[in-house]
Amino acid sequence: MDARFSDTYDPQSDVLPEEDDWDMAVEEFRDRQKWKQQGAERLRAAGFTEEEIKKWEKGGERDHNDVRWAKVGESREWDKGKAV
Repeated sequence: MDARFSDTYDPQSDVLPEEDDWDMAVEEFRDRQKWKQQGAERLRAAGFTEEEIKKWEKGGERDHNDVRWAKVGESREWDKGKAV
């Protein structure tokens, strides 16, 4: 690879650092937080439950907290509607 570049080549000269990157990143983060907060308030106003809003806030992905375990003597979710 060294044969393809001259000895005086400096890769740092190809990239110019932008000085306001940090400020832009902070502003974008604040905008996302504000959007999330307003989104939750809009969902509440539309009549969604707090449980549905929490799911929306975490991106709608399911995890182990969403699993509902059947109690003793209760039919399992996948058995509902099946004839015995």
